[in-house]
Amino acid sequence: MRLTDLLQLIDDLNLNTKFYLKHDDKLLKWGKLTIAEGKCLLLPGQTAMTKQKLIKLVGRMRGRGIPLLVVIDQKEYSIFGLQIREDTGQAILM
Repeated sequence: MRLTDLLQLIDDLNLNTKFYLKHDDKLLKWGKLTIAEGKCLLLPGQTAMTKQKLIKLVGRMRGRGIPLLVVIDQKEYSIFGLQIREDTGQAILM
């Protein structure tokens, strides 16, 4: 998945929607976003990223066609999908 794909998928979501990362059946809070070497790296953290914060970070950025990768224990993993749970205000990247 690319950053631009994610932004299109979440366009209609509430600004307070919180993002999580699913890895090995574990649900981790997506806490940090880093752009490095033509990649958008998503890292777990203490507080879940909201749509509002994500838009603030990348809203005016150029070149949003870069790949999204989750970084866990210094290993990079590709993201293949997004699960939206409207009832709990969660979006889970898998």
